[in-house]
Amino acid sequence: MLTSNFSKHIFWSYDDNVDLDDGIIIKQVATYGEINDLIKLSSLYPKKTIINTLQSVKNDKRVNFLIKVLL
Repeated sequence: MLTSNFSKHIFWSYDDNVDLDDGIIIKQVATYGEINDLIKLSSLYPKKTIINTLQSVKNDKRVNFLIKVLL
């Protein structure tokens, strides 16, 4: 998926409009995204895909919140 779908600050270390793996997109948006980015993420990916991807970063308090409350 292209990074241009989300806020620029989430992918500051990548080239503009780069096509990244879905797992990287989900982790970056969940960790650094704003609420509008999270809403967009949930409309682009199935809930199960997001949760399965975020299981690997479950130590992060923000990610735990997203899994338990928003998803």
